[in-house]
Amino acid sequence: MIKSRDLLRAATVVVMLAGIWNVTPSHAANGSQNYNPWGKSYFPNVPLTTMDGKPVKFYDDLIKGKVVAVNFIFTGCTASCGMETARMRQVQQLLGDRVGKDVFFYSITIDPDNDSPEALKAYAKKFDVGPGWTFLTGDIKDIDMLRSKFGLYKPPQLVDGQIDHDLSMMIGNDTTGRWQKASPMENPEVLATQIGSWLSNWKGTPTHQNPSYAKAPVRLPQLSKGEELFRTRCATCHTVGINDTPMAKTIGPDLTYVTSSRDRNWLVRWIREPDVMLAEKDPLAMTLYAKYNKLAMPNLKLKDGEIESLLSFMEKGAAAMAAKK
Repeated sequence: MIKSRDLLRAATVVVMLAGIWNVTPSHAANGSQNYNPWGKSYFPNVPLTTMDGKPVKFYDDLIKGKVVAVNFIFTGCTASCGMETARMRQVQQLLGDRVGKDVFFYSITIDPDNDSPEALKAYAKKFDVGPGWTFLTGDIKDIDMLRSKFGLYKPPQLVDGQIDHDLSMMIGNDTTGRWQKASPMENPEVLATQIGSWLSNWKGTPTHQNPSYAKAPVRLPQLSKGEELFRTRCATCHTVGINDTPMAKTIGPDLTYVTSSRDRNWLVRWIREPDVMLAEKDPLAMTLYAKYNKLAMPNLKLKDGEIESLLSFMEKGAAAMAAKK
C-alpha cells in the first residue's frame, strides 16, 4: 500500500508541472515587471473579522505580497466542508512552520449569520488547526463579492437541506500574480508542493535539488475501486495500515482492523448514513462522536456497491498489516 502511494506521488509530477496557472500577461515579462492585474486593482479590500474578533481588510491585511490558500466553508455543513478542512489540515502539517511565515491559509464562511467569530474559533479548534490559518466572517455581500472574484460563487440554493457551494479553493502568490484553482480533495503532498514550492518560486529550501525522473513510472498505478474511494473520500480523516508514516496523525481513528472489530451490518449503515445514526443517538456512533472531538462523519452518499468495495479495501489493509508481523 505504501509502495502504491509512492508511485502515485511520483506520477503526479507531470500534473504539477502543468498545474500552475501563471496569469501574468506577456507584456509584464517584457519589461513591465511591476504590472500585476490580479492585485489590489482586482481584489476588493472588503472588511472581514477574524475568529479572534480582529477587524481586517481582505487585500491589505490578508493577501498583499503573500502566498495564500483561500477557501469558503460554513461550520454547519455536514457534508463536504469537514473533509475539505481535514485535507487542508494535512497540507498544513506537511508545510510545517512555514504556514504563518511565508504561506497563509484563509477559510471564509459563506454563512455569516450563523458563523460568529466564536463559532469559527470553536470549529478551528475541533480540527486542531495550527498557526497561520485564519477563519473569517463578514458581511454576506462582501463575501459573495470575494467568491465572484475568485470564480467560486454559486447562487444560493439548497441541495438535500444543505447550502450548495463550489468546493474548489484558490491558491496564489500576490507578488507574482500566479493564481490557481485547486481541488481541496487533491493529494495533500501535491497541494503542499504547489503552495510551498511552485507558487513560492522555491522560497525556502526545496526538498529535492535537480530531481531525476529516470525512475518515474511509465504508467499510473492501478488502484482498486475501494482504494480509490478511500483516497478521495476517507483519507482526509482516517488511515488504513500506514500508522508509521508522517501523515498518520489524523482527526479520526485508524481503520486497519475496523472490519474485524465492528459488526459488519453496523459498519455498512454507518458508512451509508452516519448523520441519521447520530440523529437517532446510536450508542456506538455517539461514543465515537464524543471521542473524536465531536466531529461528525459526513454522509458521503455512497452506493451499496461502493460501500462493499471500501470495506474490501479495509480488509486488505488489515491483512497487509498482519503479514508484516
